[in-house]
Amino acid sequence: MGIGGAGVSALARVFLARGDEVSGCDVRESDTTAALEDAGVRVEIGHDPEHVLFKDLLVYSGAIKESPELDAAKAMGVRVLTRAEMLAELIAESDSIAIAGSAGKTTVTHMTGHILTEAGYDPTVLVGDGSSARAGRSKWLVAEVDESDGSLILHRPNRAIVTNIEFDHPDHFKDVEEVQDLFARFVAGLPAEGLAVLCADDERARTLETPARRITYGFSESADYRCDDRRPFTIHHAGHELGKVNLRQPGRHNVQNATAAAAMALELGISFADVAGALERFPGAHRRLEFLGLFQGAAVYDDYAHHPTKVRATLQAARELRHRRLIVVFQPHRYSRLSALLQDFSRAFTAADRVLVVDVYSAGEANPTGIQARDLSDLIPNGVYVGSFERARETLEGLVGPGDVLLLMGAGDIRKLGDELAQKV
Repeated sequence: MGIGGAGVSALARVFLARGDEVSGCDVRESDTTAALEDAGVRVEIGHDPEHVLFKDLLVYSGAIKESPELDAAKAMGVRVLTRAEMLAELIAESDSIAIAGSAGKTTVTHMTGHILTEAGYDPTVLVGDGSSARAGRSKWLVAEVDESDGSLILHRPNRAIVTNIEFDHPDHFKDVEEVQDLFARFVAGLPAEGLAVLCADDERARTLETPARRITYGFSESADYRCDDRRPFTIHHAGHELGKVNLRQPGRHNVQNATAAAAMALELGISFADVAGALERFPGAHRRLEFLGLFQGAAVYDDYAHHPTKVRATLQAARELRHRRLIVVFQPHRYSRLSALLQDFSRAFTAADRVLVVDVYSAGEANPTGIQARDLSDLIPNGVYVGSFERARETLEGLVGPGDVLLLMGAGDIRKLGDELAQKV
């Protein structure tokens, strides 16, 4: 239930690939529900208690608090689990690697799964982007685990990567100390024979205490697996140069992400040559500086960035692309995040030549502070409020030209605008 969401749809794809009969429902049709139907999942739009008839298990999105299906399932004795609880069960029964962090976890999960797949481990890979799940036949599981609702502590993997820890999800956490406490409890649950791979460049991540064996990665001189920011970049370990990695994806943050995945793979015993080769062939992650096509001669990219740190890192990466101007369309995600991080957002767009801000994607939450997208655009020196997708498109038609890079950013439905624009080749 909530099968159009990223987390539930990923589980549906894995269960389907394993040969289970899978059905689902959501309140609206989407590209995700259409893709699932094409794959063989029966998808119903809307809620109906009959959806759980003759079912063995109901998995539902944590965003759903009540529904006819939940009531019916409990009355019929159908087993009911949240998405996070289902994922925790899969992690517990597998030889598992969990990737956590405020930023970078989706890409690191992709990269780690890609390396293990090419090395013949045949892992199941569960990624939070909703479109990239892989059902393997081995005992190995690589999973992205989410901190947004506090469910991170449900997971008990054998090994974990923590990319960084920042304040986000103000609808659930009051400050960064609460976020750090959650991550501390997560890594404290690793087994003594397990492994924690922590980012040396992030103070909150690198100081986490765990009973597991602990290694670090990053640009820091103190990192166990140290990278540089050249292209191709070099990885050092124990005072020795392991070799160079030629990564396709731009951005310093992607070098850091690749080093995290490399560190985990190398600790598993995969050779550096195989790790470097897999990363060189890594195709990129869905909605992470993803090329969509051309619009009026400009290259159109889409990115999921919805936090100031992610926005800043993505813009720095986009600056490495050949371009005349970098033009951004940004859709803020959730009123609570925009309100709590407004000043940080206002300083995150300095690398862009022009920023168009559309209305907030509320994700169903209320707006007690009354904040609006215009409050952000007014604080960005090169920003302009456009409100609707239609107005954004009209503005871009008179603004964008050959050689520009047009980057659409946000965790809501901004991708729809990107797909519309990129079709106008």
